[in-house]
Amino acid sequence: MKSNRRVTASPSSRSINLRRSGLALALAAAISSTQASPPPHFLEATSPTIDALAAARRNASLILLRAGIFDPAAQQLDLTATGAAAAAASGLGIVQFEAGRLGESKALAALGVNIVGYVPNNAYLVRLGATSLDTLRAIPGVRWAGAYRAGFKVDPGLWTSRRSALKAGTDQRYALQVSGFAGQSLDAAAATLRAQLPDVRIADVTADRFLPTLRLSVAADDLARAVAAASALDAVGYIEPFVAPRLDNSGSIATIQGNMSGDVAGVGAVGAPTPLWDHQIFGSGQIVASMDSGVDHNEAWFTTLDKGSGPVTALTPAEDTTPPALGTLHPDNKIVGYFVQPGSTAYDSDGVECSPGAGGLSFHGTHTSGTIVGDAAGTFGSATYLAATPNAANHDLADGMAPNAQLLFQDIGNDSTGCLAIQDLGASIDQAHAAGAGLQNNSWGGPTQGAYSASDTIADAHSRDLDTMLLVVSAGNDGMAGGIVGACATGQTEPIPGNSKYLCLQTVGSPGNAKNVLTIGASTHGGLNEMTSFSSRGPTADGRQKPDIVAPGAGAESVDILGSGGISSAAGNSNDGDTIQAPVSKLLSGTSMAAPTITGNATLLRQFYQDGFYPRGERTPADTLNPSGALLKAVLVNATVTNLSNTKSTGTTLPWPNQHSGWGRPWLDASLWFRSTLAGGDDSRRTRLIDRPNSAGLTTGESDSFTIQNVEAGKELRVSLTWYDPQAALAAATTLVNNLDLEVTAPDGSVYKGNVFANDQSATGGDADAINTVEQVRLTTPVAGAYTIKVSGTAVPGNGQSDTDAQGYALAVTGGFGLPDTAALPAPSALAVASNDAGGVAIGFTGSSGAQGYQLYRAAGTCASAAPGDFRFVANGTAAPLTDTHTQGGFSYAYKVRGIQNDVEGDASACVDVVSAAPCTLQPLFGAGAVSAGAAHASCSVTLNWPTAAASCPAGGSITYAVERASDPYFTTPEPLASALATASYTDTTVANGTPYYYRVTASDSLGNPSAPTPAVGVTPSGAAGPDPSSYFDNVDDATYLTLDPAWQATDTFAADGTLSYHNGPDGGVYPSDTCSSATTPTLTLPAGATMSFQARYDMEYQWDGAVLEISTDDGATWADLPPDGGYPTTLAQTQNNNACGFPSTRGVFSGVSTAASNADPGNGTATPVFKPFAVDLASFAGQSVKIRWRFTSDGNTEFAGFFLDQIRIGDANAVVDRLFADGFDGAGSGGGDYVCH
Repeated sequence: MKSNRRVTASPSSRSINLRRSGLALALAAAISSTQASPPPHFLEATSPTIDALAAARRNASLILLRAGIFDPAAQQLDLTATGAAAAAASGLGIVQFEAGRLGESKALAALGVNIVGYVPNNAYLVRLGATSLDTLRAIPGVRWAGAYRAGFKVDPGLWTSRRSALKAGTDQRYALQVSGFAGQSLDAAAATLRAQLPDVRIADVTADRFLPTLRLSVAADDLARAVAAASALDAVGYIEPFVAPRLDNSGSIATIQGNMSGDVAGVGAVGAPTPLWDHQIFGSGQIVASMDSGVDHNEAWFTTLDKGSGPVTALTPAEDTTPPALGTLHPDNKIVGYFVQPGSTAYDSDGVECSPGAGGLSFHGTHTSGTIVGDAAGTFGSATYLAATPNAANHDLADGMAPNAQLLFQDIGNDSTGCLAIQDLGASIDQAHAAGAGLQNNSWGGPTQGAYSASDTIADAHSRDLDTMLLVVSAGNDGMAGGIVGACATGQTEPIPGNSKYLCLQTVGSPGNAKNVLTIGASTHGGLNEMTSFSSRGPTADGRQKPDIVAPGAGAESVDILGSGGISSAAGNSNDGDTIQAPVSKLLSGTSMAAPTITGNATLLRQFYQDGFYPRGERTPADTLNPSGALLKAVLVNATVTNLSNTKSTGTTLPWPNQHSGWGRPWLDASLWFRSTLAGGDDSRRTRLIDRPNSAGLTTGESDSFTIQNVEAGKELRVSLTWYDPQAALAAATTLVNNLDLEVTAPDGSVYKGNVFANDQSATGGDADAINTVEQVRLTTPVAGAYTIKVSGTAVPGNGQSDTDAQGYALAVTGGFGLPDTAALPAPSALAVASNDAGGVAIGFTGSSGAQGYQLYRAAGTCASAAPGDFRFVANGTAAPLTDTHTQGGFSYAYKVRGIQNDVEGDASACVDVVSAAPCTLQPLFGAGAVSAGAAHASCSVTLNWPTAAASCPAGGSITYAVERASDPYFTTPEPLASALATASYTDTTVANGTPYYYRVTASDSLGNPSAPTPAVGVTPSGAAGPDPSSYFDNVDDATYLTLDPAWQATDTFAADGTLSYHNGPDGGVYPSDTCSSATTPTLTLPAGATMSFQARYDMEYQWDGAVLEISTDDGATWADLPPDGGYPTTLAQTQNNNACGFPSTRGVFSGVSTAASNADPGNGTATPVFKPFAVDLASFAGQSVKIRWRFTSDGNTEFAGFFLDQIRIGDANAVVDRLFADGFDGAGSGGGDYVCH
């Protein structure tokens, strides 16, 4: 007999198919090889401080979560204080790799483990699938693997001790935001929470492709239950308080364009200088998106557009849309599209307050939109206003920064409630991009006190995915909060020198805490270099620098510390009719006003590049450039005024950079060189740009170097590096995923690292920045000579999503070089493909005399299909050929080359295109289904069939398959059976009667790219008639007959006797949600008096999820219920038909927990399950050929350990059964009759 005590061996020492002769030795070996691990040291969950995080980043052994910092190999967090579910099974885990060995993570995909996020340090958050944590621990390079515990999911703001600080809404309810994982809906989670919390209100559920979210509210009495319930759900990644978003020109025009000092009136003539306008850059050809409270579409600021063929005056009506779908576009209208977002109402309004004291919408969106693109036009009484044209600003009143640009308005204001309705931020970003917008203004945010929230995650993910967009976000207006100690929400304060009041630090709102957005603080009016006190301050909760930059956002005539007056722009009113109204302006203050000032100026910047001003300083169609959002950001932070004072009341200049004004206030002309310097312009320095796409980004250990050979002494040299980082896991304590580093080496060999400053300029020494996605080197008085700029891929692990393990970047260099200007270096000629192989695509060319070096640019597609502005940097060198090492074989690429002379790019060459012959490393698509196995054959064989796979690589060619066999479902010792199979089937003839085998298949394309292996399928050869129905015995160890649908597998987690059983979920995890899946016997012709017995151990959501028995007498065409003797222990009473199999709520099931005392204990997750015996009388089916199945059904969410099935016996209850034979000893199994394999 087999031992009744189960021993769990490690994956490396599993022995599944034990026989009597080897059992004792196997048990002894397993016990002797077990070494007791030292008990973990418990640490109390503690939200990390910025200083603690800075120290912890340098220790590769530590895991950095918002719940605490710990060494998982020696320590464990006590998560009691989080209020999470005490014990919740999880299909999620964290895998930490040894330092420098993250590359070993490729083994995860081969095991079917899905990476869903990056966790610092050196770890990934993973969905386990059918893979156990023990298997992960055996991967070379893995330092530790453990469960993603429920307490890790709970934001510190929801911990038990901090709940008293939460603010209820006007309805006295508490709002929560629950985030999931890419590709998984939270609809089922919402249904589960409704079931567990009858009073819960689900506000919305979004299906964002990067971060699905749901928002809910509960009464105070249900808050603790809601946190615990949500944290127990396997589909949930993080839970945080929902912070409702809230709303956060003449003087600004010259201030940002030309660094006008002093002040000027907000209405009327603009100050001077305006170098971009002077070069006829007014936003022509640009579409700018604005998400705001609404816009008065019939005000004369928004009704006329002149593209150069005369003015077109038209009203654009509001239109309800469901993003990312587009509404109607009006290509000749000033408002190119007016898209009302779900939950919002059309047009702008004023008076209704979202919450007491919040103030009404104040025609906010009309004002901010006017700041960006407003352009008064038309005749009203005695006043006539001219529309801007591509050749003239025709500035009137309080026209906007980019008066000839078009507005794509996305209305998020609800005039009935006074609140903002942002149901799906990611879809709204996608909608703006699809409508042609290159920038999106967001003068709103939630006061999250510097914490990285769901909206930050979504903004980062969509920015990276749509990398030609720049999202501009206001920082918020919480920089003072009353100005007294104790009034600051974060408790972080800074005294105002010479004043009794305080500024509140760490108050930037979300999505302004996102890494990839451009976050804007507010300075005072015009060119007064002073910070407003209300502007929210940084740093972020993980120590990153925010805001990024500042712009005018308040009036100059301040009489108290908060200021009065404001930015003059379109006023708005409640008349939304069809009559165009005269343009009227008003003053408003806030970072809401500063953000559109930057958005409008960034629109001019984008036109500068698209019109081909770079690098020659004049419009050159051949030089058109479609800049990435990261490049616009790099230029904006690279050209700033640094000497801002803390507030108007002090006049004290702040150290630079800082958490008040970031990198300072932009001065566009400082980074834009014009060949013709007009009055007030400054073209004393020149700029070099690099814009490297993510598709050709740096990987860990790679670097790019650029040398500026002739830097003039004494003129400031500034270098700025930015990149669009993959979104971080919300539970991570630090948000940087891919770490690039900037270094500048001076002529004397001094090395300056990015973001190491002293006395407002770069200093040698220090540590490389490991938290920010903006790095800068600033030398105010450089010595003359050559400076080498290096960008390094220090650590580029990615976050598990496609193409995130390569990091592109943007680089802006401004200094005294390239002057005096010389004629452009002639284009290289005779471009040809020098080589095209595993090393990449090398482009040969004939260079130009006098070139300092060359740069290679790439666009996807062919020369005929690629737009001129889409060519981006991929390689550089001093001579031909230049090699692009980041291609995927089989894809087409177009290339151009420019030479460098006088430290400036020359003319672009002609184009050459090529289909890359480099390796293509994309996995074949092989996920349509599992392997099916048939073992009932007259000859001794097992027949396997599987779905066909398809190559992902264009040159992947035909697919072949490899088949492996093992004696256990974990493939401890896999045996290759066949390779290079051209068809999706295989017959194994090297099998023995009654012996269980397991098979798996891997698909490979003709390039050698393997897929992940299929799930293991088990089978036992049993002759042409199949297993003997008079003595059928399936204990999984000695015979495995059931056909398993996806979700089911053989497992060694629990067994009634022996080692293995069947399970409806992954090892170490929970069963899947919203699943209908079966484990089915082969066809059996039942003898007279037949009975069936089996043992089951289960923990399934009580009366919501369960398993049933069914029988078919027509080979599976139809099925009938087959209750166990005595009936099912319970029903699906609570499911309300909401289960994947569609069973009615009256259907009897195995559900709840099978405990020693009950077959349906409702204590899921707390009661102790055990194996229980069940029996079924099959006598009424005597003589019939039947199939029997255990069919499992689940609803949308709340899963537990699942259903374990073992010791299945079928036969004549009156027959005398050889117990030794039935137990499977002597290798005979349960095969039928005298069938013998030869």
